[in-house]
This record gives sequence, C-alpha cells and structure tokens, in this order.
Amino acid sequence: MHLFQVLGASTNYQAIIRPLQWFVVGLIFLFFLRVIRAVYVETSPGGRRKERAHRPRGRSGAGLVIIEPAERDGEHFDLEAERDLSIGRSVTCDLVIADDVYASTVHARVTRDQSGLFIEDMASTNGTYVNAERIDRPTRLTRGDVVQVGGTILEVTR
Repeated sequence: MHLFQVLGASTNYQAIIRPLQWFVVGLIFLFFLRVIRAVYVETSPGGRRKERAHRPRGRSGAGLVIIEPAERDGEHFDLEAERDLSIGRSVTCDLVIADDVYASTVHARVTRDQSGLFIEDMASTNGTYVNAERIDRPTRLTRGDVVQVGGTILEVTR
C-alpha cells in the first residue's frame, strides 16, 4: 500500500503537473519573444530613412528633430554654437529620452566647433549610430544625417 492510501488521501499528480508544464512553456515563449525583439532592435539601427513631409522651416542654425518614437515625432532641439547637447535617460540631459529602455543614462553628446557639428558616444551600452553605422569616436554630422540613440531616431536639420 502507498503512504497516501494509508493516510486516506489520494493525489492526482496529472492535475498539478499539467498546468505547471503549460506555465513553463508560456514563460519560455515570452522569453524568446523578448530575445527576438532585442535582436531586431540591435540589427536594424535606424532602418530605412523616412521621407519627412513636414520638416521644420524658418529655424536658424542646426538642430535635431525626433523621427521615432511616433509620440515625439517632430520635436525640435536647437544646437547652439556655445553649448553641447547631451542625450540620454537622465533628467540632467538636455534631450531627455526617459522612456527609451535602450538608451544609457548619458548616451551621447553633440558638440559644435568652428569646423562643424559632431556627435560622440559616451560609452553607452547599445552604442550610437549615424546613418545606420555604429560610431566609436566623434563623428561629423551634416544636414540630413540620421542618428540613433537607443531606440530613438533623430534627423539633423540646418
């Protein structure tokens, strides 16, 4: 006789094990979805450049316009000659992208000198991309360049 029969209790292990198996399968499925999304984001920096029907006009000097995420599409940031522009999740940054989980606290910095406009990656985890190429040193920016910082995509305007 089994111990459970002696104690007067019987257990239906199948009723316990089957839901646990489905739960584990569901967790594995969600894990792979997250991995696939992360790979997609990492391998498509910037994607194909969008044609912009409504570029800001009448602004003096250079600037950055947010293209993605869609909620912030069209936001413009002027790049003044005497000031750097820091980009990241920190509230101390000039361009705050707090809702971007792929951006570092201080992800990149845009500077300007007499020879032009430059962007520099600040040792971020996911890197900074200019025209779909990851940069590892200060890189010159020109009008129309597409910059990706985390999951946020910006376009350089003049």
